[in-house]
Amino acid sequence: MPYYRRMHRWLLLLVLLTSHVMGAQEQSVTKDGDAPAYDDTGTTADIPDPSGDYYDWTKTRRPERPYIHRYDQTLVMKIFLAEKQPNEGCKVHLTFEQALEVIRKLDNLTCGIPKIIYLVGWQHNGHDSMEPDWSVVNPRLKRDEDATALDSLKWLMAEAFKYHTTVSLHINMLDATADSPLWDAYVEHDIVARDKNGTLMKGEVFGSWVGPDTQSYQLSYAQEWKAGYARKRIDGLLAMLPIQKAGTVHIDAFHSVAPLHSNEPISPFLGNTTGDEIAAQRKTFRYFRDRGVDVTCEGSTFLRQDPFIGLQPMAWHYDPPAQNIPPSLYCGTPMAAEEQIREDPQNLKGLKEGFCLDVLPWYDGNNSPVARSGPSPREIGEVFLPAPWLKQTLIAYSKNGCHDKTWPLPPGWEGVMQVQVMEIALDGPGAAKQVSTEDGSVTLSLDPGEELEIQPVAP
Repeated sequence: MPYYRRMHRWLLLLVLLTSHVMGAQEQSVTKDGDAPAYDDTGTTADIPDPSGDYYDWTKTRRPERPYIHRYDQTLVMKIFLAEKQPNEGCKVHLTFEQALEVIRKLDNLTCGIPKIIYLVGWQHNGHDSMEPDWSVVNPRLKRDEDATALDSLKWLMAEAFKYHTTVSLHINMLDATADSPLWDAYVEHDIVARDKNGTLMKGEVFGSWVGPDTQSYQLSYAQEWKAGYARKRIDGLLAMLPIQKAGTVHIDAFHSVAPLHSNEPISPFLGNTTGDEIAAQRKTFRYFRDRGVDVTCEGSTFLRQDPFIGLQPMAWHYDPPAQNIPPSLYCGTPMAAEEQIREDPQNLKGLKEGFCLDVLPWYDGNNSPVARSGPSPREIGEVFLPAPWLKQTLIAYSKNGCHDKTWPLPPGWEGVMQVQVMEIALDGPGAAKQVSTEDGSVTLSLDPGEELEIQPVAP
């Protein structure tokens, strides 16, 4: 057979094989090309479950796998967007567009420090509504120019990167309410917890009124994994929103026992132990991490036997679960900001002080091999510290104001004869002025509550 004919046959065979493979791939994704296929149990068809085994962090004092973010170098906060009201109502505190304005102001106030912000109340009718369903973005939060609230949320997540901010979600995997689109399926598959007699176990009440949207019921993590719905819920969220680009998500109330039934397993009817529930929680951490997403949580030790050291990088309410845990392994946040933003989204009252007196010392301590001695900035109401995320920059702040106060310049500033000083405000830095140094120090006067950014002037 001539050479060109043999080549033609081989090329034809290659095209047919490629078409077959591509066709098989097309059948395994949604029309959007994002989500994997599910079998009839709701389980991702061809990927094995992650391990539920304990991770012994003491062997390396490092995470099981490197975290996506450096939480000891990142300011983690929340923005409360909306809360549910009776009769499927909703009280909006901030729309997605208004949230971006808050993020812009926060970035100015914090001099561009890396930030992660989790959105609370982004779904359905607001915070704690229609759990455990994550498939609907709160329509009241959309921008006028977008077709859907989902489009607006994607817009916010993309725009926030311009302000050194990663935006992700505050979600829940423990609670369910009877008005949820998932309620019937979760009851049918015994994912909603039952007592020893098979009666659904009531949890906390979320709301001051009586209705199917306020009484919560607990979910069994172990049963949700066994029935395939944990994967389905997570995969659906990752397909819907760019969570993997954010690289982080926050699971609220990720307890290992139910708050109102903490002396027994979450679902006694199923026969699962608390150890089985904890193993399922580890699967959740690892399943997200397999997809490039860290999981942070509300607590570290509260209602838990395992604090998940090395799997969970950060806790909103951080109580050190062991001695001498490095902050790169497990830490909290020095400034939650959620209440201040909700109370005063225009002026962000109190956050400048919190950033200067709490965040800066926290960041400095995480980067200094030797702890600084003497009273803390919070105790004295003043700070003069480096901003290591910026090139050769210092930040000065005085709560009560000071006149002609002299601060020594840190190592690395030798030979600096003049510095540029700018006031930091919500709408950006003020006009720069130059101040001469003397004997390796700089003398400044600050008004009460004034924050200054200081940089060397090139000779």
